[in-house]
Amino acid sequence: MLFKKVLLFLALCVSFATFSFAASAPDFTLQDLNGQKVSLSDFKGKVVFVDFWASWCPPCRQSIPAVEKLYEEYKDNGNIVFLGINLNEDKSSVSKFVEKQKIKYTVLMSDKKVISNYKISGIPAFFLIDQKGNMYNKYVGYSPDSENSWKEDIKKLIK
Repeated sequence: MLFKKVLLFLALCVSFATFSFAASAPDFTLQDLNGQKVSLSDFKGKVVFVDFWASWCPPCRQSIPAVEKLYEEYKDNGNIVFLGINLNEDKSSVSKFVEKQKIKYTVLMSDKKVISNYKISGIPAFFLIDQKGNMYNKYVGYSPDSENSWKEDIKKLIK
């Protein structure tokens, strides 16, 4: 009986440790389009909406206006930050695309480490990170219904 209790306790400890490790959003430091370094940890205490995208990706191009609309809705709320992370394109092309699309939220240039740490295998990929720096939700792909899920989750986090 004691052996079973010890095993149960150890299983719970391992499960908790795994959950805690998996729940923490990997920190990153990337450059924005002006060459300034931006770290995820800069936004501790705020909800962070992260969008991994590329200009050559049709679903990404479809999702960007939705993310921009969401940004416009929440830009004056000091409790949430929007970050776009471009995947592997040159800064000049990205700057032109951002200007043409009128993207106002911060756009960062990716590196191999952030792509690996966030396990990006398809784009667009969106992450919602809570005020403690934990991964709250991940959304892969885009459809117009995505916007409702994003809004619902954001409202839960910033109330």
